[in-house]
Amino acid sequence: MTNAGRGVARLPRNPLPKTIELKPEELLARSYVDRLLLRQLAEMESAVKLSELADRLQTHGVGLAAVRSLLASNAEAFAYHERKWVPAARILGSGRPFAYAVETALNQFGQPTPIDLLAAEVARSRGTEYEEERERVQRMVDRDPLLSVHGDEVALRTWSFDATDEGRTRAYANNGVKAEDVEALRAKLGEVDWKNPEAVHKAVKAAAPVSIKLLGAVAWSTLNSEDPRSPLVFDPAAFYWMTVQTPGIVNAAGMLVAPEDAKKWVQVAVKLADKLAPSVDVEDAVAIEVKPADTQRMVEKVLSSSTSVTATKLLEEFYEITASNKTFVDDLANVCDALRADPKVQWVGGDRFRKAGDQPDFIFETPEPFFFVQTTNVDEEGELVDVELIDDGLSSSLRKLIVHPLAMDVLDEDIAPAPKTMPEEVRLVLKSIHRELGTFPLAQLPTSWIDAQPQTQELIFTDAAGRELEVWMNSETRLMYGLFDWWFEQPVESGAVFTLARTSKPNVFEFAWMDQPDPVVYISSQRMEELRNLGAEHEGESTLKLLIAVMSHWPKGADYLTILAELNVARRASRRLVASLLSSYQCFYQRSGSPVWHFDNKKVDQGFDKSKKKFIKR
Repeated sequence: MTNAGRGVARLPRNPLPKTIELKPEELLARSYVDRLLLRQLAEMESAVKLSELADRLQTHGVGLAAVRSLLASNAEAFAYHERKWVPAARILGSGRPFAYAVETALNQFGQPTPIDLLAAEVARSRGTEYEEERERVQRMVDRDPLLSVHGDEVALRTWSFDATDEGRTRAYANNGVKAEDVEALRAKLGEVDWKNPEAVHKAVKAAAPVSIKLLGAVAWSTLNSEDPRSPLVFDPAAFYWMTVQTPGIVNAAGMLVAPEDAKKWVQVAVKLADKLAPSVDVEDAVAIEVKPADTQRMVEKVLSSSTSVTATKLLEEFYEITASNKTFVDDLANVCDALRADPKVQWVGGDRFRKAGDQPDFIFETPEPFFFVQTTNVDEEGELVDVELIDDGLSSSLRKLIVHPLAMDVLDEDIAPAPKTMPEEVRLVLKSIHRELGTFPLAQLPTSWIDAQPQTQELIFTDAAGRELEVWMNSETRLMYGLFDWWFEQPVESGAVFTLARTSKPNVFEFAWMDQPDPVVYISSQRMEELRNLGAEHEGESTLKLLIAVMSHWPKGADYLTILAELNVARRASRRLVASLLSSYQCFYQRSGSPVWHFDNKKVDQGFDKSKKKFIKR
């Protein structure tokens, strides 16, 4: 056997065009899932209908779209041959020496493989009979020191840390590990009896996720003394089998990982498949024609589901069409048009459909706490205390700030034109009232970042842990609903920052909390309690008096957005009212060149600035 192609514990080569760069985790995740696909392809002999292959991988969370995208984007692992998908090693081994075919097949499997399956794959590659190759494979396994066998499974010796009496520097270099990584892992694990399988199993679990080669380097350097006269104790084959047979551990692309980590790799690979789908194609075809009978079957599928069903999923199930098909966009549009025309189902945004009327009632209402408190308090002259000014009466800085996304909110926003360049990711800030009500205002999102039609839509938020949250959006009430579960995981009551990023799937968004709260809108828990008490103490009094109480907390001044956020904890007040009170009562002022507002208790009696009367909104 040759030495070409061995050493799978190292990062696999990027099988994609140079224009697509993958992160190390994506490479490992892709390699792991590719091997799941290869194993199933070999067991099936080949795949004509990819849905059958996807069914076999359903328990791993790999659907048809991911299967098609991954197969079509890695010619080193998969081949489309005679209208069937097969392992690429089968084509590479055709007409080549027997030993080469064995090694190529094993390298692509990348993990212990039953001798029967290996023999069957070699026979398919060489066009020979299985019985003949089964005997030859068995003889080779019995004789070849580069192969390792345990029970009925065979592996390559080079999958372990493969070294004997070499110096440490050379041995580490040959196996692609670094001395500093070896010493760091040794320090982490402490004393380990590397001859004892149970001790090795404990070490694997303590180190996971860990490269088999790196773990082997620690064992080899511990068992094999650098004294040239000492016996060589480390056995690469025996060590390999001890590690991969550790209970509760998955051998994933030469890495030993916990099952939950392997699941995360699958999620990474599926996301990668979504990203790759537009760049691959498998075949040329014309767009499908959705016949009435097909529409009826798809409608029945939607009606029988307790959750929304995507047209993308229906295309996969009924037509085996995914995003990697050249006609996908037209096919998806045809299916969506057919479903929208049926009154028994309802379009809920993107490519999602539900049974007609299957929406929660609360998404059609604006919760009562969002309505503003209207005051009727008057001054000594009988004039209303809390009045709003037109723009000309506001401080010049406040004219700009009242249209800031953090100033606007439900029932209090000016909808701006859609930006010329739409961002793929948006930074958003959670305020206390929305945390309490499980909502979020569309006022903070760029116009048209989410399509306005239909009026009520179902959005899916996903996070890094793979969780999904069903969120409802109503473009008329300008609110998202149903965010209680994730909001209350966040201890910051006002000012927590998160991001939403678009994905390749319609109405599906990646959600992530940011580490630091917004410095302007953040309110501590202690201050939140103080503000609620202020609201109760000043109930029935003017918003001006409440604003004075809020501002008394800020002897060095405060930003308008901070003042607005704090006042709205104590009492629901519009952005224009707060800006008007700051601009028209003489006890509030800004220093030249400073963005913050100050309160002067000595000027409270000076009251309303009479020059502002002409700017009062009527």
